[in-house]
Amino acid sequence: MTNRVVNVGYEKDRVPFLNAAGSAQLRADIDVQIDQQVEQWYATVPAAAHLEGKNVDSAYYKRHLIETAWRIRLLRVAESKALVEIAKRSPEAAQVWANYEQEEMLHDELFIDDLAKVGVSREEFLATEPYLSTKLLTGYFSYLLDHEGPLGVVAYSYLVEYVNVKLEPRKLVALKESVGEGNLGGQISHSHTDINDDHPGEVWAALRFLIRSDEDIASLRTYLQEHQSILALYYKELYEDTLLTAEQAAEPVAV
Repeated sequence: MTNRVVNVGYEKDRVPFLNAAGSAQLRADIDVQIDQQVEQWYATVPAAAHLEGKNVDSAYYKRHLIETAWRIRLLRVAESKALVEIAKRSPEAAQVWANYEQEEMLHDELFIDDLAKVGVSREEFLATEPYLSTKLLTGYFSYLLDHEGPLGVVAYSYLVEYVNVKLEPRKLVALKESVGEGNLGGQISHSHTDINDDHPGEVWAALRFLIRSDEDIASLRTYLQEHQSILALYYKELYEDTLLTAEQAAEPVAV
């Protein structure tokens, strides 16, 4: 009689598709792709470097913190659901992912704390509905889990963790000048966790267990591009809602 139990992550061949050297090489290649995407980002996304400048717009900054907290709150639901799908494929990846999620799960509160320091109350945060782009990103995660699997969800975390570790320290240095270091405690704590706990390395360890073929590698590259496209929609929405609106309001009225 054949055992009907499946989807518990214990297939006959549990040796990772990529050995240690192959994993390191692929990660280096993926990092190059992300670096190229970052260059494209700065060249094409409206006000992409605004938070790295000396004169940060208050409305832009506050709305960005609000949306960051909402993204953490909304995506952690889908990322928790992803744990179930990951466990069906690889208990090793599930263990890594569960630890990563445990460390990130409540980081929305860090950004809400920083909002309070610049005059945005918890009540005001809760009354602000997330942007459509954030809802679309959350919906894309649900689509992936229902129809393609958890690889794309984990790929998103690698993208944002890699970029955060590489660029966030530079942004925080600029924000200390424009916003004040005393107002950045939550964001600094979030960045320290990403760096000191090596979140990019942690997420990559989960990815390695989920990659089972060359087709998965090709899908990983595509997921990274698609995630950047959806994130670009958010920054375009943020720019239009704050900086562009302010610019248009300041324009002289033709008579």
